[in-house]
Amino acid sequence: MNRRLFLKSIGAAGASVFIPSSLNLMSMYRAANAAVDYAGASVVAPAVMPQVINIFLYGGPSELSGNLSNIVDINNNSQNPYEDAFSGDIIRYQNDPAGGLITPNAFWSTAGGNDMQFMLDQQHMSVYRTIMKRKDSTRSHRESILMSLKGSLDIETSAGVGTRVAAILYQHRAAFEGTTTLADGTPVSNVEDLLLPFVSFEGETRAFALDPDYSIPLLFKGLTLDENFNNPYTRSNNSNDAAITALVDKVVTAAEQQRFAGVVNAFELREFLETRIGSLQSSSDAALPLVTEPQDYTALDANATGPIALTYPNNRYSGNIRAAVTLAIENPGSLFITIGGDLGGWDDHNNGVDNYPTRMNQLFAALKAAMLHIKYAGTQTAGVVQTPGGIVRRTDNIVLNMFGDFGRLVNLNNSEGWDHGNNQNLYTFGGAAVRPGGADALGKVVGRTVRSGDSGANNQVTVPEPGSYEAEPMSIAASVYSYFGVQNPQILTADTELNPAGDVALDETVAGEAKLF
Repeated sequence: MNRRLFLKSIGAAGASVFIPSSLNLMSMYRAANAAVDYAGASVVAPAVMPQVINIFLYGGPSELSGNLSNIVDINNNSQNPYEDAFSGDIIRYQNDPAGGLITPNAFWSTAGGNDMQFMLDQQHMSVYRTIMKRKDSTRSHRESILMSLKGSLDIETSAGVGTRVAAILYQHRAAFEGTTTLADGTPVSNVEDLLLPFVSFEGETRAFALDPDYSIPLLFKGLTLDENFNNPYTRSNNSNDAAITALVDKVVTAAEQQRFAGVVNAFELREFLETRIGSLQSSSDAALPLVTEPQDYTALDANATGPIALTYPNNRYSGNIRAAVTLAIENPGSLFITIGGDLGGWDDHNNGVDNYPTRMNQLFAALKAAMLHIKYAGTQTAGVVQTPGGIVRRTDNIVLNMFGDFGRLVNLNNSEGWDHGNNQNLYTFGGAAVRPGGADALGKVVGRTVRSGDSGANNQVTVPEPGSYEAEPMSIAASVYSYFGVQNPQILTADTELNPAGDVALDETVAGEAKLF
């Protein structure tokens, strides 16, 4: 049986056995809200299939590492001055004769800002500073996490972003099949042939929450891997492996093949995926590429010539980020990959002074390595790379989105931290081939903020400056749907009760803000 047939067969079997079209629990959870209208989506398949890596920072990170544009006003009105906690350098720009920690685009240099500035200058990244929750201003972790990872205010039973992408691909497969290609140029002739299309590096994630009203094939559910690509399909340590294989091999007649198709296909699929994931393990151990641009923002002039051996920093964030990037590069059929659970908590109510800058430095150092990894994977000619696994492909279809539950207050509280707020940054990386506006969508900071709140009180926030561009957090999900060709993504973020109009995708053609020096 060929791979397409056994993938299709096991997918169909899985859908009927493991993912019923309706659940008894539905009546317990769902209110009067209508089901997600996948059929109502208007889909025009993209020329090349996007690959999205969704990085979710649970707990909600402070925006300050990516936005010190209001720091003088914040410092003057905070309960506890930032100057006392971080020295006077935090309110001065790097070009100040006295020294400073603010980069040309108002990033916090010692909290990941130097790497942000590098990635912005090299057009690896854009930052949206006014992702503002207005339709539902809750500051509860649970509701905010569900809202962000499901892209809907119908938070309890609505499907996750990854599940909705899977449902769109499956229900509208005729739009993709024979029209779009993977990044290695392989035509998508059957969406059910996609290998490892939905993968989580954080275990169970709300991004793959089931939709109780819509069934998808088993292989479109989110598979869990870890940073070492430990294979959930291997039986190599099973003492009964030979006996089990022998039993399967006995199923040889056509009638028995048909009768036990689910079992046979499951074993064939296991063997196929064991081999494929094994090759991913080998690729993850391969030497990283040489890069021809400096890896250190502060060394742009001094080290601008000659190749540099790419390395990932040795910190807590690099493992999963490198694994996700390796999977995306080596397996063009992986379309939606999630990271987050192992990236640490960001609920900095206290001791943010000590912890936050260090974590941000480590995180953005790993992300800088990831973007150089994507750009220079393997050998490169005219934007096309050959990966360690031997795949010749483009990599400008890979998008990374990083955001969290919500933002935080900007007042430095008496515990040297920040409480929950509603305005946050979206950091979005790569993917020029699938973004509206192409490469011009990258290398910019979008949105201006102002401080708001009573001086000396723990209620100070940043809010979008009047007239500035802003968007709801659910617009991030809408953008992901649009990358996959959905022309009206707002219907996938809508619910009849609280958000009937839904949220449109980010306007990635809007102009960025000018550098400050």
